[in-house]
Amino acid sequence: MSFLFSLLVVLHLICWAVALGTWVAAARTRQPNKGMAHATAGAVVIGVLLAALVSIPGALPGDPNHMKLGIKLLIGVVAVVLAYIANKKGPETSSAVWFGIPTAIVANVIIAVFV
Repeated sequence: MSFLFSLLVVLHLICWAVALGTWVAAARTRQPNKGMAHATAGAVVIGVLLAALVSIPGALPGDPNHMKLGIKLLIGVVAVVLAYIANKKGPETSSAVWFGIPTAIVANVIIAVFV
């Protein structure tokens, strides 16, 4: 179970890295890549799987912080919605949506590490 958890954590972080990397690559032209939206969605799905694994009693040591997991889920869903809006609107994406994507991604990672 520990190996599965570690594998999912690695995949989760790779998805967030791909989402942020594709945003940085498209930052100048504001022409979003479909990979950004798919990577954010993948990160959220894997995050839900991780939360389910942590919540199984006795599967892993320690107690899950459900408040932290809920906040991370909310921010992750915001990132997914913003990424899909940007993907649909293309270069005409508003600044609030465009800059909300990396803000949500970085906030999610900061909460994961420091809270």
